[in-house]
Amino acid sequence: MTPRRANGQVQKVLLVDDEVDVLRGLRRILEHAGYDVTSVTTLRHAVNTIHAERFDLVLTDLYLGDSDLGVQIADVARQQHPQPPVIVLTGRPTFDGAQEALRSHVADMVVKPVDAQHLLATCHRVIQETELARRNQELESANKVLTSVLPRTIEMKDPTTSGHAARVVGYTDVLAQRCGVGAEDRASLRLAGLLHDIGKIGIPDHILTKPGPLTADEFDVIKRHPAMGYEVLAELTEHENVRTWVYQHHERWDGKGYPNGLHGEDVALPGRILVLAEVYDALAEQRSYKPAWPLPKIVALFREQAGKQFDPDLAHLVADGLERLGYRFFSPNRDQLF
Repeated sequence: MTPRRANGQVQKVLLVDDEVDVLRGLRRILEHAGYDVTSVTTLRHAVNTIHAERFDLVLTDLYLGDSDLGVQIADVARQQHPQPPVIVLTGRPTFDGAQEALRSHVADMVVKPVDAQHLLATCHRVIQETELARRNQELESANKVLTSVLPRTIEMKDPTTSGHAARVVGYTDVLAQRCGVGAEDRASLRLAGLLHDIGKIGIPDHILTKPGPLTADEFDVIKRHPAMGYEVLAELTEHENVRTWVYQHHERWDGKGYPNGLHGEDVALPGRILVLAEVYDALAEQRSYKPAWPLPKIVALFREQAGKQFDPDLAHLVADGLERLGYRFFSPNRDQLF
Protein backbone atom coordinates (compact mmCIF):
# COMPACT_ATOMS: atom_id res chain seq x y z
CA MET A 1 0.00 0.00 0.00
CA THR A 2 1.47 3.34 -1.08
CA PRO A 3 2.28 5.55 1.94
CA ARG A 4 0.32 8.78 1.60
CA ARG A 5 -0.23 12.04 3.44
CA ALA A 6 -3.63 12.98 4.78
CA ASN A 7 -4.25 15.00 1.58
CA GLY A 8 -3.62 11.94 -0.59
CA GLN A 9 -0.15 12.89 -1.82
CA VAL A 10 2.57 10.24 -1.74
CA GLN A 11 4.92 10.62 1.22
CA LYS A 12 8.32 12.06 0.26
CA VAL A 13 11.70 10.92 1.60
CA LEU A 14 15.01 12.75 1.29
CA LEU A 15 17.80 10.15 1.14
CA VAL A 16 21.40 11.24 1.83
CA ASP A 17 24.49 8.99 1.46
CA ASP A 18 27.92 9.64 0.00
CA GLU A 19 28.29 6.03 -1.26
CA VAL A 20 26.54 5.87 -4.63
CA ASP A 21 25.96 2.10 -4.59
CA VAL A 22 24.44 2.25 -1.11
CA LEU A 23 22.29 5.20 -2.19
CA ARG A 24 20.92 3.23 -5.14
CA GLY A 25 20.12 0.20 -3.00
CA LEU A 26 18.32 2.22 -0.37
CA ARG A 27 16.40 4.13 -3.02
CA ARG A 28 15.19 0.85 -4.59
CA ILE A 29 13.92 -0.34 -1.19
CA LEU A 30 12.04 2.88 -0.50
CA GLU A 31 10.59 3.31 -3.99
CA HIS A 32 9.45 -0.32 -4.04
CA ALA A 33 7.53 0.45 -0.82
CA GLY A 34 5.82 3.38 -2.57
CA TYR A 35 7.75 6.39 -1.27
CA ASP A 36 8.62 9.35 -3.50
CA VAL A 37 12.42 9.49 -3.04
CA THR A 38 14.88 12.31 -3.65
CA SER A 39 18.50 11.18 -3.27
CA VAL A 40 21.64 13.33 -2.81
CA THR A 41 25.26 12.58 -1.90
CA THR A 42 26.45 15.66 0.04
CA LEU A 43 25.43 17.62 3.10
CA ARG A 44 25.33 20.88 1.15
CA HIS A 45 23.02 19.43 -1.50
CA ALA A 46 20.83 17.94 1.23
CA VAL A 47 20.51 21.30 3.01
CA ASN A 48 19.59 23.09 -0.21
CA THR A 49 17.03 20.42 -1.06
CA ILE A 50 15.36 20.43 2.34
CA HIS A 51 14.98 24.21 2.10
CA ALA A 52 13.38 23.91 -1.34
CA GLU A 53 10.92 21.05 -0.82
CA ARG A 54 8.68 19.54 1.83
CA PHE A 55 9.63 16.04 3.02
CA ASP A 56 7.87 13.60 5.35
CA LEU A 57 11.17 11.95 6.35
CA VAL A 58 14.92 12.48 6.01
CA LEU A 59 17.08 9.35 5.89
CA THR A 60 20.82 10.13 6.10
CA ASP A 61 24.14 8.39 6.61
CA LEU A 62 25.86 9.47 9.82
CA TYR A 63 29.20 10.20 8.12
CA LEU A 64 29.18 12.18 4.86
CA GLY A 65 32.62 12.58 3.33
CA ASP A 66 35.64 13.32 5.50
CA SER A 67 34.19 15.99 7.80
CA ASP A 68 30.42 16.31 7.53
CA LEU A 69 27.90 14.56 9.77
CA GLY A 70 24.42 13.67 8.59
CA VAL A 71 22.98 14.65 11.96
CA GLN A 72 23.70 18.26 11.00
CA ILE A 73 20.68 17.92 8.70
CA ALA A 74 18.51 17.56 11.80
CA ASP A 75 19.34 21.14 12.79
CA VAL A 76 18.09 22.31 9.39
CA ALA A 77 15.03 20.03 9.50
CA ARG A 78 13.92 21.51 12.85
CA GLN A 79 13.59 24.89 11.16
CA GLN A 80 11.15 23.60 8.54
CA HIS A 81 7.35 23.78 8.80
CA PRO A 82 6.16 21.10 9.03
CA GLN A 83 9.31 19.60 10.52
CA PRO A 84 10.39 16.27 8.97
CA PRO A 85 11.84 13.62 11.29
CA VAL A 86 15.40 12.42 10.66
CA ILE A 87 16.63 8.81 10.75
CA VAL A 88 20.41 8.26 10.81
CA LEU A 89 22.09 5.31 9.07
CA THR A 90 25.55 4.20 10.16
CA GLY A 91 27.92 1.31 9.60
CA ARG A 92 29.97 2.47 12.59
CA PRO A 93 27.51 2.69 15.50
CA THR A 94 29.99 4.18 17.94
CA PHE A 95 28.95 5.54 21.31
CA ASP A 96 30.13 9.01 20.33
CA GLY A 97 28.13 8.93 17.12
CA ALA A 98 24.99 7.81 18.94
CA GLN A 99 25.43 10.56 21.51
CA GLU A 100 25.79 13.17 18.78
CA ALA A 101 22.64 11.84 17.10
CA LEU A 102 20.68 12.08 20.33
CA ARG A 103 21.92 15.60 20.98
CA SER A 104 20.73 16.58 17.51
CA HIS A 105 17.26 15.17 18.19
CA VAL A 106 17.14 12.60 15.42
CA ALA A 107 14.14 10.30 15.54
CA ASP A 108 16.02 6.98 15.31
CA MET A 109 19.18 5.17 14.14
CA VAL A 110 19.46 2.18 11.77
CA VAL A 111 22.68 0.15 11.58
CA LYS A 112 24.22 -0.89 8.24
CA PRO A 113 24.10 -3.28 6.49
CA VAL A 114 20.45 -2.38 6.32
CA ASP A 115 17.71 -4.99 6.61
CA ALA A 116 14.97 -3.85 4.22
CA GLN A 117 12.03 -4.88 6.40
CA HIS A 118 13.54 -3.28 9.50
CA LEU A 119 14.27 -0.09 7.59
CA LEU A 120 10.73 0.20 6.20
CA ALA A 121 9.18 -0.59 9.59
CA THR A 122 11.31 2.13 11.19
CA CYS A 123 10.41 4.66 8.50
CA HIS A 124 6.70 3.91 8.87
CA ARG A 125 6.81 4.12 12.67
CA VAL A 126 8.79 7.37 12.76
CA ILE A 127 6.50 9.07 10.23
CA GLN A 128 3.40 7.90 12.13
CA GLU A 129 4.78 9.03 15.50
CA THR A 130 5.72 12.42 14.06
CA GLU A 131 2.27 12.91 12.56
CA LEU A 132 0.62 11.91 15.84
CA ALA A 133 2.80 14.37 17.78
CA ARG A 134 1.95 17.08 15.26
CA ARG A 135 -1.80 16.43 15.59
CA ASN A 136 -1.52 16.45 19.38
CA GLN A 137 0.26 19.79 19.21
CA GLU A 138 -2.50 21.16 16.99
CA LEU A 139 -5.09 19.89 19.48
CA GLU A 140 -3.23 21.57 22.34
CA SER A 141 -3.26 24.84 20.41
CA ALA A 142 -6.97 24.45 19.72
CA ASN A 143 -7.60 23.68 23.39
CA LYS A 144 -5.79 26.87 24.39
CA VAL A 145 -8.17 28.81 22.18
CA LEU A 146 -11.14 26.91 23.53
CA THR A 147 -10.23 27.21 27.19
CA SER A 148 -8.80 30.73 27.34
CA VAL A 149 -9.87 32.84 24.39
CA LEU A 150 -13.54 31.86 24.40
CA PRO A 151 -14.15 32.54 28.13
CA ARG A 152 -12.35 35.87 27.79
CA THR A 153 -14.62 36.69 24.84
CA ILE A 154 -17.63 36.27 27.12
CA GLU A 155 -16.05 38.42 29.81
CA MET A 156 -15.41 41.18 27.27
CA LYS A 157 -19.16 41.31 26.65
CA ASP A 158 -19.74 41.76 30.38
CA PRO A 159 -16.62 43.15 32.13
CA THR A 160 -18.27 42.83 35.54
CA THR A 161 -17.91 39.04 35.26
CA SER A 162 -14.13 39.23 34.72
CA GLY A 163 -12.50 36.10 36.13
CA HIS A 164 -15.85 34.36 36.67
CA ALA A 165 -15.06 31.28 34.58
CA ALA A 166 -11.63 30.77 36.16
CA ARG A 167 -13.07 31.07 39.67
CA VAL A 168 -15.87 28.62 38.88
CA VAL A 169 -13.25 26.13 37.68
CA GLY A 170 -11.48 26.40 41.03
CA TYR A 171 -14.67 26.07 43.08
CA THR A 172 -15.96 23.07 41.11
CA ASP A 173 -12.64 21.24 41.25
CA VAL A 174 -12.21 21.66 45.01
CA LEU A 175 -15.78 20.60 45.68
CA ALA A 176 -15.56 17.67 43.24
CA GLN A 177 -12.41 16.45 44.96
CA ARG A 178 -14.09 16.63 48.36
CA CYS A 179 -17.06 14.68 47.00
CA GLY A 180 -14.85 11.90 45.61
CA VAL A 181 -15.42 12.63 41.92
CA GLY A 182 -12.92 10.68 39.79
CA ALA A 183 -9.99 12.29 37.99
CA GLU A 184 -11.51 11.93 34.50
CA ASP A 185 -14.81 13.56 35.49
CA ARG A 186 -12.92 16.28 37.36
CA ALA A 187 -10.98 17.12 34.20
CA SER A 188 -14.21 17.30 32.20
CA LEU A 189 -15.82 19.38 34.94
CA ARG A 190 -12.95 21.90 34.86
CA LEU A 191 -13.51 22.31 31.12
CA ALA A 192 -17.27 22.68 31.64
CA GLY A 193 -16.58 25.30 34.31
CA LEU A 194 -14.50 27.32 31.87
CA LEU A 195 -17.11 27.11 29.12
CA HIS A 196 -20.39 27.10 31.03
CA ASP A 197 -21.38 30.63 29.93
CA ILE A 198 -20.18 30.34 26.33
CA GLY A 199 -23.78 30.61 25.12
CA LYS A 200 -23.87 34.22 26.30
CA ILE A 201 -22.11 35.06 23.04
CA GLY A 202 -25.63 35.07 21.59
CA ILE A 203 -27.18 37.36 24.23
CA PRO A 204 -27.53 41.05 23.29
CA ASP A 205 -25.18 43.31 25.23
CA HIS A 206 -27.94 45.61 26.46
CA ILE A 207 -29.53 42.67 28.28
CA LEU A 208 -26.31 41.07 29.47
CA THR A 209 -24.97 44.27 31.07
CA LYS A 210 -28.24 45.82 32.21
CA PRO A 211 -27.59 47.47 35.60
CA GLY A 212 -31.05 46.86 37.03
CA PRO A 213 -33.55 43.96 37.21
CA LEU A 214 -34.49 42.22 33.96
CA THR A 215 -38.01 42.21 32.56
CA ALA A 216 -39.74 38.89 32.04
CA ASP A 217 -39.01 39.05 28.31
CA GLU A 218 -35.35 39.89 28.93
CA PHE A 219 -35.01 37.00 31.34
CA ASP A 220 -36.50 34.67 28.72
CA VAL A 221 -33.67 35.74 26.41
CA ILE A 222 -31.07 35.10 29.13
CA LYS A 223 -32.52 31.63 29.69
CA ARG A 224 -31.55 30.68 26.15
CA HIS A 225 -27.81 30.74 26.83
CA PRO A 226 -27.41 27.14 28.12
CA ALA A 227 -28.95 25.80 24.91
CA MET A 228 -26.84 28.22 22.86
CA GLY A 229 -23.75 26.99 24.67
CA TYR A 230 -24.70 23.40 23.92
CA GLU A 231 -24.91 24.26 20.23
CA VAL A 232 -21.66 26.26 20.22
CA LEU A 233 -19.87 23.19 21.59
CA ALA A 234 -21.44 20.80 19.07
CA GLU A 235 -18.05 19.80 17.65
CA LEU A 236 -16.78 18.78 21.09
CA THR A 237 -17.81 15.22 20.24
CA GLU A 238 -15.27 13.50 22.50
CA HIS A 239 -16.48 15.42 25.56
CA GLU A 240 -20.24 15.01 25.46
CA ASN A 241 -20.46 15.22 29.25
CA VAL A 242 -18.87 18.70 29.07
CA ARG A 243 -21.60 19.83 26.67
CA THR A 244 -24.24 18.23 28.88
CA TRP A 245 -23.08 20.01 32.05
CA VAL A 246 -22.90 23.32 30.19
CA TYR A 247 -26.47 22.70 29.04
CA GLN A 248 -27.63 21.85 32.59
CA HIS A 249 -25.86 24.49 34.69
CA HIS A 250 -29.12 26.36 35.42
CA GLU A 251 -31.18 23.30 36.34
CA ARG A 252 -32.44 22.95 39.93
CA TRP A 253 -32.81 20.06 42.36
CA ASP A 254 -36.56 20.75 42.67
CA GLY A 255 -37.13 20.70 38.89
CA LYS A 256 -37.86 24.43 38.59
CA GLY A 257 -34.71 25.29 36.66
CA TYR A 258 -34.10 25.68 32.95
CA PRO A 259 -33.92 24.81 30.10
CA ASN A 260 -35.49 21.37 30.74
CA GLY A 261 -36.78 21.41 34.31
CA LEU A 262 -34.66 18.42 35.32
CA HIS A 263 -35.21 17.09 38.82
CA GLY A 264 -32.82 15.76 41.47
CA GLU A 265 -30.34 13.20 40.19
CA ASP A 266 -31.47 13.71 36.58
CA VAL A 267 -28.37 15.93 36.63
CA ALA A 268 -25.22 13.91 37.42
CA LEU A 269 -23.17 14.83 40.52
CA PRO A 270 -20.50 16.79 38.60
CA GLY A 271 -23.25 18.83 36.95
CA ARG A 272 -24.89 19.53 40.32
CA ILE A 273 -21.51 20.69 41.63
CA LEU A 274 -21.22 23.11 38.70
CA VAL A 275 -24.71 24.47 39.43
CA LEU A 276 -23.76 25.27 43.01
CA ALA A 277 -20.28 26.64 42.26
CA GLU A 278 -21.62 28.96 39.54
CA VAL A 279 -24.20 30.40 41.94
CA TYR A 280 -21.63 30.76 44.72
CA ASP A 281 -19.41 32.92 42.52
CA ALA A 282 -22.37 34.99 41.33
CA LEU A 283 -23.26 35.72 44.97
CA ALA A 284 -19.75 36.27 46.30
CA GLU A 285 -18.70 38.71 43.55
CA GLN A 286 -20.04 42.11 42.64
CA ARG A 287 -22.15 42.17 39.49
CA SER A 288 -23.66 44.97 37.41
CA TYR A 289 -27.01 44.44 39.13
CA LYS A 290 -25.89 43.82 42.76
CA PRO A 291 -23.07 44.16 45.31
CA ALA A 292 -21.16 41.13 46.60
CA TRP A 293 -23.01 39.23 49.32
CA PRO A 294 -21.41 38.82 52.76
CA LEU A 295 -20.51 35.26 53.71
CA PRO A 296 -23.27 34.74 56.36
CA LYS A 297 -25.92 35.69 53.80
CA ILE A 298 -24.49 33.15 51.31
CA VAL A 299 -24.48 30.43 53.98
CA ALA A 300 -28.09 31.22 54.85
CA LEU A 301 -29.15 30.98 51.23
CA PHE A 302 -27.48 27.59 50.75
CA ARG A 303 -29.23 26.24 53.83
CA GLU A 304 -32.57 27.68 52.76
CA GLN A 305 -32.19 26.36 49.19
CA ALA A 306 -30.99 22.88 50.16
CA GLY A 307 -33.39 20.48 48.44
CA LYS A 308 -34.83 23.35 46.40
CA GLN A 309 -32.30 25.00 44.10
CA PHE A 310 -29.42 22.76 45.17
CA ASP A 311 -28.61 19.15 45.91
CA PRO A 312 -29.28 19.13 49.69
CA ASP A 313 -26.12 17.20 50.59
CA LEU A 314 -23.95 19.55 48.54
CA ALA A 315 -25.66 22.67 49.86
CA HIS A 316 -25.17 21.66 53.51
CA LEU A 317 -21.60 20.54 52.85
CA VAL A 318 -20.74 23.97 51.44
CA ALA A 319 -22.68 25.86 54.11
CA ASP A 320 -20.95 23.90 56.88
CA GLY A 321 -17.58 24.41 55.24
CA LEU A 322 -18.05 28.14 54.79
CA GLU A 323 -19.10 28.53 58.42
CA ARG A 324 -16.10 26.52 59.63
CA LEU A 325 -13.37 27.74 57.25
CA GLY A 326 -14.74 30.86 55.60
CA TYR A 327 -13.38 31.51 52.13
CA ARG A 328 -10.66 28.93 52.74
CA PHE A 329 -13.25 26.22 52.18
CA PHE A 330 -12.88 26.72 48.42
CA SER A 331 -9.09 26.96 48.51
CA PRO A 332 -7.11 23.96 47.23
CA ASN A 333 -4.87 24.57 50.26
CA ARG A 334 -7.03 24.98 53.36
CA ASP A 335 -4.31 26.98 55.11
CA GLN A 336 -4.06 29.55 52.34
CA LEU A 337 -6.54 32.27 51.51
CA PHE A 338 -7.28 33.18 47.90
